[in-house]
Amino acid sequence: MAMTEEQLQELITRICENPDLQSAKRRKDIERLLRELQQLSGLIQSSHLLYLEALDQTWLWVSNHICNFERQPNLSIKESLKNWINGYLKRRIQDLYINQAKQQHDELSLDIPIHENSENPLTFLEQLSDNSFNAPTLSGIDSYIEKCRNINIQVALDNLEHYVEEDPEHIFQNCHPRKNPNCNCKFLCQKLVFQYPPDTFANISRELEINYDTLRSFWKRKCLPLLQQKLEELGYSRDE
Repeated sequence: MAMTEEQLQELITRICENPDLQSAKRRKDIERLLRELQQLSGLIQSSHLLYLEALDQTWLWVSNHICNFERQPNLSIKESLKNWINGYLKRRIQDLYINQAKQQHDELSLDIPIHENSENPLTFLEQLSDNSFNAPTLSGIDSYIEKCRNINIQVALDNLEHYVEEDPEHIFQNCHPRKNPNCNCKFLCQKLVFQYPPDTFANISRELEINYDTLRSFWKRKCLPLLQQKLEELGYSRDE
């Protein structure tokens, strides 16, 4: 059951009044707060493959800066929190698209005007929607982002989820850090990609008792390439 406005404010106040940042009670309160915030309606979403990384960065930022949060006038605390979180998450998603555009289209700058002769020239970056972050349908903009809006990719993603769940060749389950078989790609994909709302690296790190940086590095180096490879085998290719 979702917290009331008063309960949410009391929880934030209790966190910020606890001076011991490493105390078990404060960590428990932070985890409770994050579970509640993950259920907020209206959080920005994106089809970018690394969106979950941006989201996890956001939750880590919230954990470290919740005491800097200020409620907006004439808005509920939940609405204010949603706006506050979205402000940071928006920048992290923009970073993903900027980095991807730099890698795949070095000749294209997102900061150059789309129409140089226009009285109010917009840049490619400004064309990113505040709500959905769908990329603009302009020639030259990353075709991978365009394809993510095609229904075919949803079919491929559904097939991907089914494949990872079955894992008939044990490819995902057998891919794990040395001495930590529980931290395998099948488990991580289910937690970070197919679960809603997705879990966070911080929670998984504590659950599996594995170093946070080791976990994130393993996910990026091993599991994401496995997902991309299998997605292409199931009929989707970013090079189509």
